Amino acid sequence: MTDTTLPEISDEETPLPLLADPARPTSLKQGTVGDWARPSIETAITFVLVAGATLFLLRSLEPSHWFSSTTPTGGDMGAHVWSPAYLRDVLLPNFRLTGWSPDWYAGFPAFTFYMIVPSLLIVVVNIGLVGWLAIPASIAGATGVLWMRRRLGTSPTRIAAIYAIGFCAWMLVVPVEYGIAMKLVVVAGMLFMPIAAWSAGKLAGLAFPGPAVLAVMTLPFLFDRSYNIYGGNLMSTMAGEFAYSLGLTIAVVYLGVVARGLETGKGRGLAAALIALAGLTHLFAAFFAIVVTFALLLTRPSVRTILWTTVMGSLAGLLAAFWVLPFFWNRSLLNDMGWGKERRYVQALWNRSGSFGDQDFLVNDPPLQLFVILAVIGAVVFAIRRIRFGMALSMTAMVFALAFVLLPEGRLWNVRIVPFYYLAIYLSAGLAVAEIGRWVAQGWSTRGELTRRGRTLLAAGPVLVGSAVLIIFMALPLRQLPFGGFNDAGEYGWPGLRTTEQNLGPGWLRHNFNGYEGASGWTEYAYFVATMGEVGSEFGCGRSLWEYGTDRLGSYGTPMAPMLLPYWTDGCIGSMEGLYFEASATTPYHFLLQSELSARPSRAQRDLPYSDLDALRGAGHLQDLGVRYYMAFSEEAVAQGRAVPELTEIAAAGAWVIFLVGDSGLVVPLDHQPVVMDGIDAGGEEWLVPTVAWWEADDVPLVAADGPSDWPRTSVTEMEEAWPGLSGLGEVSRVSLMNELAAAYPSLLDRVDIDPVEVSNVEVDEFSISFEVDRVGSPVLVRSSYFPNWSVSGGEGPYRVAPNLMVVVPTDTYVELNYGRSGIELFSIFLSIIGLGGLFFHRRFRIGSDVGLWDLGTARAEVNDADQLIDAVSAGHKGWAEINDLGLRIDVLQRRVRWVTSGAVIALLVTVTGRIILAPGADDMLVALGVYLPGIFGASVLIFWGFPAIIDTASSRRSARVAGRIAGAVRSGGTADGATR
Repeated sequence: MTDTTLPEISDEETPLPLLADPARPTSLKQGTVGDWARPSIETAITFVLVAGATLFLLRSLEPSHWFSSTTPTGGDMGAHVWSPAYLRDVLLPNFRLTGWSPDWYAGFPAFTFYMIVPSLLIVVVNIGLVGWLAIPASIAGATGVLWMRRRLGTSPTRIAAIYAIGFCAWMLVVPVEYGIAMKLVVVAGMLFMPIAAWSAGKLAGLAFPGPAVLAVMTLPFLFDRSYNIYGGNLMSTMAGEFAYSLGLTIAVVYLGVVARGLETGKGRGLAAALIALAGLTHLFAAFFAIVVTFALLLTRPSVRTILWTTVMGSLAGLLAAFWVLPFFWNRSLLNDMGWGKERRYVQALWNRSGSFGDQDFLVNDPPLQLFVILAVIGAVVFAIRRIRFGMALSMTAMVFALAFVLLPEGRLWNVRIVPFYYLAIYLSAGLAVAEIGRWVAQGWSTRGELTRRGRTLLAAGPVLVGSAVLIIFMALPLRQLPFGGFNDAGEYGWPGLRTTEQNLGPGWLRHNFNGYEGASGWTEYAYFVATMGEVGSEFGCGRSLWEYGTDRLGSYGTPMAPMLLPYWTDGCIGSMEGLYFEASATTPYHFLLQSELSARPSRAQRDLPYSDLDALRGAGHLQDLGVRYYMAFSEEAVAQGRAVPELTEIAAAGAWVIFLVGDSGLVVPLDHQPVVMDGIDAGGEEWLVPTVAWWEADDVPLVAADGPSDWPRTSVTEMEEAWPGLSGLGEVSRVSLMNELAAAYPSLLDRVDIDPVEVSNVEVDEFSISFEVDRVGSPVLVRSSYFPNWSVSGGEGPYRVAPNLMVVVPTDTYVELNYGRSGIELFSIFLSIIGLGGLFFHRRFRIGSDVGLWDLGTARAEVNDADQLIDAVSAGHKGWAEINDLGLRIDVLQRRVRWVTSGAVIALLVTVTGRIILAPGADDMLVALGVYLPGIFGASVLIFWGFPAIIDTASSRRSARVAGRIAGAVRSGGTADGATR
């Protein structure tokens, strides 16, 4: 019998595991390059890549500007200054995270429709631990860091992580100046994104150098120059979208936790907390996390993973319920700004050519086509090599590309999800390079021609070279090259490598962090704010409307600078315009009023019947909204304002002229009964069209959504019957319908005159409005924005009336309105308390036996078994029993492949048939999703599982036959070589 004993192989010659499954290790080192190379080499390369990416980002974010004692400005960020301060000074002392604010839009629900975590984090960093408590807390924290360093600091990466955690904890303990606290939170999301991506890859069990390359590939995303307001990149963050980048960074960490949890069955509580935190930081971040969660689940659906995801998702929903449920419940009171759908699909998803960014400084940098090609190659590589995390990224990119095309025009602006597509593309491209390098290194390892260190360097080589090239080409427009400089032509770079291109992100950061105090118009702005404070002291506190003009207001740091009047004046002078346009149903009427009182208005909301400067008409609408002050600076607006009797000039500040608006009390009696219009209480368009028509009409009764039975009533149907011109207006524009309704109202709305009451002793604070009347029964108009949380004592109501105010009918001479917690808020808080309890008790819910549907990461497992069996049979260690067992498992796998691929083909046929019969377009989202989602599902299963499984089973069957021939030859006394010929 021929000796078939395999020769011994030294450690230096140990080959790479040919078919390691890096996406599903039983430990973080199984199936990684760490099995065949010295960990110190891997650790060093990983540390260089992650630390290098982070330090490059840190330098580009210019930390020297983070700690200046200025008030941040620039774009939306200049108005975001208001939010944490109001939370700190008003809401938190009243034990509230959400509530009411009279500062903007004639009052609006603060933080009900905008995420709370970013502002809360700024407050925490700002306040810290007051007084002497910070000293022992700092000592305890330093001791804890040293202990962790000694016990857990086994690698440079861990040591860096420990010190980073300690620094962040220290920042939360020590009080920090408000402006500095805001700047630190603004940059935090971007600064920690490389580390978050590395953590996600490490938790997902990606093989070296996969986690490190994910960290590097966050850089092209952060420094992307193709867009500036959609979210995620540096320019968007400096435009005010810092909550987006912060939430996205949390979501990236969450992805690794989910991938790990689906593998081990652990970490449900941590995953639930992270996705809830991501969503409470920015709602879009939760969208991204949910899509990737389902993509990861699709790679390995089974009873266990489905139950794990269900428990985790339910727990996350409970944790976030205190904010999400009231948001959803009151969504009809959201304002729709009418963002236009982006329809340049090829430009957005492929080459970003032409005027995709709508700004001259927005360019296709980095070149998206290159990364899309790498990502497509990566999808194939991930399918062949069974990389679950990579397959999930590929599916995520496909889903967001499809959603970008199919989302209808509406509140959700489709370009807001494009950054998720870009991030998935960048990460997939980087991971593809890493896996190709590993593949090459594994091929060389089978020849035994490389040492372990050589194979490690060969595997990491493409990533190291690619990272160096990527950073150099990003550093050029960032002006961050070591020893880089300008030549006489004004080009930046190194000799032979120069450019005139510039990434504006760092410049925007400098502008924003230099603050209002560093803006060219600071002197005039400070004078203007001080004057308004004096006006409030002399003439009383109240709302203000300021003339809009980009040039003058922009000189203050941002055109939104006057929005901070309540911040600078301690709430005395409110601003009709605020940052959160969608958060108040009063917003459309503000922009209509702004257009009437500005020479060059913004007209930010689409499809409204705007008029040109008309101070006489505007003065009446100032009274309607209870605006006490009007401030103008243009010659045209000032001249018109001086000619209006209702406007009294009371002060000036530089170019600004301040007028006091007569008869603009916050609580006034009505001399007519409102008209209840049935069918408009649902909100949205049903409310907006008739109430904007009321705004445009002259001297007509208030339109109400509800009211007492003795108020006059009408409906849209009745008005169409009485006014033939209204019929068929559904075929024309919304503005035409509003104008036609406004012309019809004097004839259609019954005017029932009543004797007005006398109103006195009006008192207003953040959460209450009270007044007295001389008799009961007659309606009183409260010029504060309506919201369901308002309740009244001593009266009936409040009833919602046009434009978005309240009417109460006194039943007592003393009437008080209070903004409290609604039933849905109390129920939501209760659910979140249950969720907090679930974080501690969810482990009691144990998942029993598992039944897998399929696993995109294990189709090649049979090949491993077959190849290893051939070697074992050749060595005489295995025989016919093992060969028969392999054959049975191959039969089971083939049956599963047939069933799953058949289902996938049927799903594709459903999509093809639906496309032929229904031909859904982008404007019919539900039908389009119903048609295309089965095809996407079927294609994903075929690409990532079906086709590779078919190939693998065929190869396994062949290997089993070879093993059988070898076994027969060995038994008969022949040679293994002869059996394999």
